[in-house]
Amino acid sequence: MKTIQNPVLLRDEPSQHRLEKLTIRVADKTEYKKFGELLNQEHYLGDLPKGRQLLHVIELDSQVVALLDWGPASHKLIGRDEYIGWTSSQRAERLSLIAMNRRFCILAEFRMPNLASKCLALSTRNLPKDWEDHYGHPVVIAETFTDIEQFEGTCYKANNWRDCDNSKGFSKQNNQYTHHGKPKKLWIKTLNRNALRILTAIDLPKKYQSAVKQTSERDLPLKKGQMLSLRDHISKNLTDPRRYNKTFPASSLLTLVIMAIFAGRKDLSSIQRYGQFLTHKHRVALDFPKKKDAKSRKAPSYKALYNLLGQIDVNKFAEVISSWLQQNQGSLPQALAIDGKWIRNHCLSVGFSDHETGVPVVFSYSELKKK
Repeated sequence: MKTIQNPVLLRDEPSQHRLEKLTIRVADKTEYKKFGELLNQEHYLGDLPKGRQLLHVIELDSQVVALLDWGPASHKLIGRDEYIGWTSSQRAERLSLIAMNRRFCILAEFRMPNLASKCLALSTRNLPKDWEDHYGHPVVIAETFTDIEQFEGTCYKANNWRDCDNSKGFSKQNNQYTHHGKPKKLWIKTLNRNALRILTAIDLPKKYQSAVKQTSERDLPLKKGQMLSLRDHISKNLTDPRRYNKTFPASSLLTLVIMAIFAGRKDLSSIQRYGQFLTHKHRVALDFPKKKDAKSRKAPSYKALYNLLGQIDVNKFAEVISSWLQQNQGSLPQALAIDGKWIRNHCLSVGFSDHETGVPVVFSYSELKKK
């Protein structure tokens, strides 16, 4: 049985040359309690064992000098999400590719200039591989917060972390957000030069696929104002070809189709299911008809979608969506890419005119799918 000894603090301040000999390891789970007690003694916020996923221990000559606790990323962060440019469904799927540095503690008896920067650099450099060894996939971005009233974030600046502005001063407990009135500064560090491409890709590279979580059907790729703008644009520029069965406005159905494609749905069945999981507020915004009880809204059936797509002028439809994309260029999430998605017999594709952001600006149908 492995014997875990008490952490030994380094009491003699080393030279800068000795700092090059810092070593790093991942703490064994049997050490969590011991190091948790050390965090309670040394860190101003104390230990935070809940949700712990990886604890880095940095040593010099087998003596503990720093602890870095890495845990799950925040569900939603405006500054981070705008920087990445992913859709809400991509965020829900790929959040496990981001790790949060929840605690960073330099032990009091070993504090000296440049030590924090050295320890942080060592931890972030080893984090992707250590995470992959433990969880089967690497992480591509690190995030953390600093208290703006107490810290300048100097070591994060020195390690080229990105300042993503301040939080709004809320904390989450038991799935409820409460305002504590103490905003913190958000810092982001890319751990892979292709991090943003990976997080916004239509299909994740195989190496990262084990990190994917099942997305919520209610994650919308467009904000409410964008959704209403799209429906209004379709209504004004596209004629409803149907003579019968107009329970659902054509603009509402086509807006649903486009949003579902943006959210990664690849066939008509999954698009119809996407519509079934929309909330009451979403259905009202899309002008879905009321049910007989007048308290809730219907969701379109597979047949309703199939009939409309079978009669629509696909070239005109593509032209209308392309013009809307171009009008909203710059305000849409970067990751609204559509490539190789089959709707009924047609393959939708998108051309990219903005190679910097990857925002789609051309929407078109290909030839009929070969049987």
